[in-house]
This record gives sequence, C-alpha cells and structure tokens, in this order.
Amino acid sequence: MQLEVTDTGCGISQEAQASVFDPFFSTKGAGHGLGLAAVHGIVRSLHGAIHIASELGHGTTFQILLPCAETTAEAILDPKSDAGQSVRPSQEFIVLVVEDEDLLREAVVRMLRKKGFAVLEAADGAAAIDLLRTDGSKIDVILLDMTIPGASSQEIVAEAAQVRPNIRVILTSAYSQEMLTPFMSASQIHDFIRKPYQLRDLVQILRKASCS
Repeated sequence: MQLEVTDTGCGISQEAQASVFDPFFSTKGAGHGLGLAAVHGIVRSLHGAIHIASELGHGTTFQILLPCAETTAEAILDPKSDAGQSVRPSQEFIVLVVEDEDLLREAVVRMLRKKGFAVLEAADGAAAIDLLRTDGSKIDVILLDMTIPGASSQEIVAEAAQVRPNIRVILTSAYSQEMLTPFMSASQIHDFIRKPYQLRDLVQILRKASCS
C-alpha cells in the first residue's frame, strides 16, 4: 500500500532533509522535533518505508510504503525494479548481515544471495559475535545495524577487528550519519547507508567494498 502526502509550502532544504526524522530535530523555535520521528518509528514498526521529496519554494511530498498481504518484502525494500543491475558473483566474498528486524533482514539476505553474494545472518549482537568467533576469518564485510539488541555494535566491531583486522564494516541506521560520527572512528568502518535504503544502493556499496 502506498500513501502520499503533499503540501505546497516553502519546501525543506537538502541539509534539513537529512535530519527530519531525527528525534528532537526541528526548524521551529517552539517545535519539539518528535512528530516525524514518531511517524518514522510507526512506519518502521509496520515493516514499511518512508521517503521524502522536497524542493525549496515548491513544497514537500512524503511517500509511505506499507506491506499488504500480497506484497513481498522485496517490494518494500526496493519498490523500483533492480533487475537490470548485476553484481559480480563471488562465493568467496562473504557478507554478514546483522539486523534485528526480521522482515528486513530476510529480504536483504535473500536478495543479496540472488545477486551472487555469500551471506551469513544474525538477529542480535550475541549471535553476530558467535558467528565471528566461528567463521570470522572468512567474513569480508559486515552490514551492521547500529541499534542491534544484545551485544552492542561497538562490541561487534571490536570482536571483528580481533578476528580479522582488515574486515570492512558498513553501518546502517535510521539516524543520520552525522549523529553516528562518534561511533565511526574504528578503521574497520568502511561506509554508512541510512534506512530506509534501496537494494541497488546497498549493492553499490558492497561492490565498492569488495574491490577495496
């Protein structure tokens, strides 16, 4: 299901768009900055996605995508077809997906495998660390949710660094990259992709990581 809300207001700058879903962010002096953050949280809890399109002086459009009974997880993650893009298949390039949202994790894992990646998965920090201790030397890249339950993302990165110092970590979060800067100092941090993301964007980042 798709819902669009459009206004004819003054629009939102590109800089502000990067933070509109962040808690307590507001461009109004009397604003609390919780409205859009709450909407974003509700949409995510329903396994949906929300996108914003805005231009200064031309208004703003919010597009909300919610799953229906007949809608696949792939459609929510990447509503536009990605069939034309291919990735160099490599069963030697192994990605560990650490994500506690089951629908998102399952969709990402399934589609990355279709693109030729070898994929392991973990639903929490403890499971991720267990995998690193048993198979860490084989893992090339970790797609790591910053707010994973159990062992923290920092603990996962530290464990990964011990097992394989040259491992590459791609962080993902609904929060902006600017808010996560203090957590991105480890040399293993290779890139960041903000939720909600599309498969083709993730694949591009993984392709870049595989060549570095």
